[in-house]
Amino acid sequence: MKTILKVTLAIALAAFVNTLFAAGNLKVNILPVSTKKAVIAISTCCKSNFNISVANEDGRIVYSKEDLEPKEDYIHEFDLKALDDGKYQLKVVSRDITTERTFRKSVDGIKVGKEKTIVTPYFGYKDEILRCTYLNFQKEDLMLYFLKKNQLLYTKELGKTFNVTEGMNLSGLESGNYEVILLAGDREYSFRVEKE
Repeated sequence: MKTILKVTLAIALAAFVNTLFAAGNLKVNILPVSTKKAVIAISTCCKSNFNISVANEDGRIVYSKEDLEPKEDYIHEFDLKALDDGKYQLKVVSRDITTERTFRKSVDGIKVGKEKTIVTPYFGYKDEILRCTYLNFQKEDLMLYFLKKNQLLYTKELGKTFNVTEGMNLSGLESGNYEVILLAGDREYSFRVEKE
């Protein structure tokens, strides 16, 4: 039993370290050049593909690009003349990391908001142990739910914990399909488990 616990903790720690390392790998900057132009600079520590989108206040996508060639750095000058004055959100997705930045365009120029990083949680199931790790960069309220056929079996309030590492021993449960859901603010992440 101690060996299983040590292996489980080692796997959870490795997933956490990989996620922590990856979280620092995607940086997004918006550098205003004039009242109508800005340079978007995206950098990653390793070559990777990423998707770029800009949405207006209503959530309508006004620009998107899927970069198919893996790169470490991407720099592009955006001509913002065609955009109405208002608030916009730049979103960059690379693997399991999403980085967002808001900016406001007005006659006075372009004002850039803070960078917001979101890392997709890690879920795994092996040797009857269900694992979940998550880095809560936004310090949002977190809730964990465990269900079978949409029936709630277990719930846990995780608060605003930054580093979530949860493990559940499912060896005592009957065979069937289960689902674990992690709620982070307004985002929901789920993972299905088939227990034989």
